[in-house]
Amino acid sequence: MKKLLLISFDFIRDGEPNTSLAIGSIMSYLYSKKEYGSEFVAKHHTINMYSLNSKTTSLDIADEIEYLDLNSFNFIAISAYVWNEKYLNNLMQILRIKYLFTGKFILGGYQISYSNNPAIEYPDCELFVDGYGEDSIYQILMGKYKAGLIKSSLEFSDIPSPYTTGTIPINLNQSKVRIETKRGCPYKCTFCAHRDLTNNRVLLKNNDRVFEELIFFKYKNVKKINILDPIFNAGKDYLVILNKMVSLELTSLISIQTRFETITGEKGQEFLNLCEKLNIHLEFGLQTANRNESILIKRKNQPEKIAFVMKELNKRNISYEVSLIYGLPSQTLQSFNESIEFLRMNGCYNIKAFPLMLLKGTELYLEKEKFKMEEKIINEFDIPVVVQSDSFTENEWFKMKEKAETLEFVIDRV
Repeated sequence: MKKLLLISFDFIRDGEPNTSLAIGSIMSYLYSKKEYGSEFVAKHHTINMYSLNSKTTSLDIADEIEYLDLNSFNFIAISAYVWNEKYLNNLMQILRIKYLFTGKFILGGYQISYSNNPAIEYPDCELFVDGYGEDSIYQILMGKYKAGLIKSSLEFSDIPSPYTTGTIPINLNQSKVRIETKRGCPYKCTFCAHRDLTNNRVLLKNNDRVFEELIFFKYKNVKKINILDPIFNAGKDYLVILNKMVSLELTSLISIQTRFETITGEKGQEFLNLCEKLNIHLEFGLQTANRNESILIKRKNQPEKIAFVMKELNKRNISYEVSLIYGLPSQTLQSFNESIEFLRMNGCYNIKAFPLMLLKGTELYLEKEKFKMEEKIINEFDIPVVVQSDSFTENEWFKMKEKAETLEFVIDRV
């Protein structure tokens, strides 16, 4: 019988389940297969990124999982993202040399899906999952793939709910949970890795499964539901899902990521009407209010329409926030300040701003030289951010950073 150890590097906050939604989805999919328990089994260990610090090494992480009897596993699958990139190669080497792991490594995540040649970047790994991991890992365990790059083929509706199946345990009065109604994004922002760059698809979850989860969360009196869809109010089903929340008289705080431009016409009015009936918080990733900057990142923001929607949100007293990015192509210290001022002038005071990261596989990652972008490691997770370009100096970037940090203290509309 094949044995799999799945190691994930997750951001688990207080009040959230100890298993992330991504891992819960993989595990519930494996548990649902008739071969589970007879032909293969799987175990999961999470590394909470919030428990690590700048001194944490790959050896520390290897020592943490030593108790699992690593050599009893045929496969060790490790999530590969920008926040744990620095540990991966050393970790695999340590597990081979110090703990004598003789099985095969599997890597999956954005760092693999958007790598030009993962076998060269991660020489100690034998198997690479390109795209979503549920079915690819199942096929590996069933012996279909022995080595190389595996491209995922997945129907989202085939994944059992990790919540209603008990894969992710939920307590009564649970503080927070995360769900998804779709995967991928239909838009093509040059900085973003949410879009399925491999298959260019948006995968839709079966609405009945979404409804089952919402009913389950109501029964458990969950306090907050974070919906992880990159853009919730895109596609054809989001109004149906909101209507279901209203009919259930759901009192949980619902947090969704939304886009200004899709709040338009009759559907836009219905969306706002439904939001008024719910305990909801909308998160808008505007990135910039400067139209020229938005065109360069393929967003084409329309300030007039955005201002109109904010006016509606304020009039209806719907809770929302807007996030910006500093370090964008052609951005200046002045234009960044102007984006903030645009939001404030239109009644938004819950503003957040984040530094630009050049994520592997994105269009902007390939345009780094075009805009003369330079990166440095500034944050606690050793993720490089853009600190200089042909439109701003490093000193000006730090002024943008200082401005962004003051925004965190202004969180309520006045």
